[in-house]
Amino acid sequence: MGTPAKANGGGGRYYEHVIDSIKGMIARGELKCGEKIPSERDLAERFNVSRVPIREALKILEYMGILDSSRGDGTYVRNITVEDLIGKMDFAVTATADTLMDLLELRISLETFAAYYAALRRTDEDIDALRQTIMDMREAKKLPHMDDTSIQHLRQLSHQFHRCLVRAAHNSVLSSVYENLYELLDISRQFTTNSSGFSYNSILAHEAVFNKIIQKDAEGARESMQEHLADVRINLSTKLAEAEAEELLHATPAG
Repeated sequence: MGTPAKANGGGGRYYEHVIDSIKGMIARGELKCGEKIPSERDLAERFNVSRVPIREALKILEYMGILDSSRGDGTYVRNITVEDLIGKMDFAVTATADTLMDLLELRISLETFAAYYAALRRTDEDIDALRQTIMDMREAKKLPHMDDTSIQHLRQLSHQFHRCLVRAAHNSVLSSVYENLYELLDISRQFTTNSSGFSYNSILAHEAVFNKIIQKDAEGARESMQEHLADVRINLSTKLAEAEAEELLHATPAG
């Protein structure tokens, strides 16, 4: 395979350089559709970075539908066209360029609005959908060992809860905007998963919002969602600071 530029050269965060380099490898045919990509360790050595930016880059590429790790024996390039690759990669790089906090602020605006109106407009079907999602989250959290697949499942259930909540607001414009921005918002979500997988506190926070919706307490639902996303903001700030600190710690001087 060719030799991409080292990730610690030039400006920008290291994981952005890794994303761009893997994009080039796929576009040049060095990594083919259906092919297993090198291990995190091999990629870290190749790009002269720690494994932290490698993991972040692979997460983003998977969320954008470029890579697939669901087989359990490594990460593979999905079957995509060159046009798909260019469009999705431009989208991913734009979305990760110092905008994660901006994305979270957008989430806060949309989802606190949704929680308020969901409490006023929810139907029995909406309540059933929200309740089932929380029950599934509690059941999934009971597993004795949380591997990557289990964490991904819990994350998906959390996303499902938020989408159900937006639908429960019964505002067609909000639903359309939220669905159109869903992939973009999802990039910020994947950075905020607790290191232990998915905490009970997060499930309790979802339940707090749900209980206010059941009670038709619109202001209480908005406040509960605000509190939940405030915790998410703290988690995101912490994770970004830790990732940047580790990148600096493992940076290797050129030459």
